[in-house]
Amino acid sequence: MNKILISFSFLFCFSSLAKNNFEVGSGSKYQMKVAGGAVGAQVSIYITENKFGSLGVEYYTTTLNSLMPVKMWQQFVLGMEPGSPMFIKEGYVKTPELSAPEKLTSAYLNVNEGGVRVDDFLFSKPEELEKFKKGQEMVEVPAGKVSALHYQKKRGDQVIDFWISDQAKPISLIKLVSKGKKSSHNYVLELLELLKGVKPEIDKKKAVPLSKKGKSFLPKPL
Repeated sequence: MNKILISFSFLFCFSSLAKNNFEVGSGSKYQMKVAGGAVGAQVSIYITENKFGSLGVEYYTTTLNSLMPVKMWQQFVLGMEPGSPMFIKEGYVKTPELSAPEKLTSAYLNVNEGGVRVDDFLFSKPEELEKFKKGQEMVEVPAGKVSALHYQKKRGDQVIDFWISDQAKPISLIKLVSKGKKSSHNYVLELLELLKGVKPEIDKKKAVPLSKKGKSFLPKPL
């Protein structure tokens, strides 16, 4: 479950980056349902920095279907250049089992165990997403009923339906449904609440190189 969650660190729909105001500490909290409809985890995603040419995003995941919940934080620094797609500059990981945050190597920045590529969502411009739009729909999630734009994308045997709305800035994602032949491709993400004033857990200045132990918490690079 935990490694599946890591694969979706950037599904959370920065599809309208040019329009959004990324307030530091703001974000969204989601629940992840797995096969059978059970809630398997919660995921919080929030902005850690907003500087000229870069944007910081951290997300915290905790599993809910085990006696010993698994907790993990990951933080990414995204490069922003006028007229160019965003790119991942740096990444960090932290768990209670690690004595300090660890800096991800380039091989671990774009891991794709969940079947969805980072650029499917994060690097998509609004005009590029237009061809995947299904229409405006009313969506009901634990956070309430929201009118949102419905999109659908396919990658091999996996089908991703997702709904986004400006009412859920800065992350914008309201709901995401993935279906596929692999067990790791079948899950639902739903918005629980919007977040304000969240402080980052990872201090980049204290990060050490990625260790063998740190790698054990991450999906293996392809």
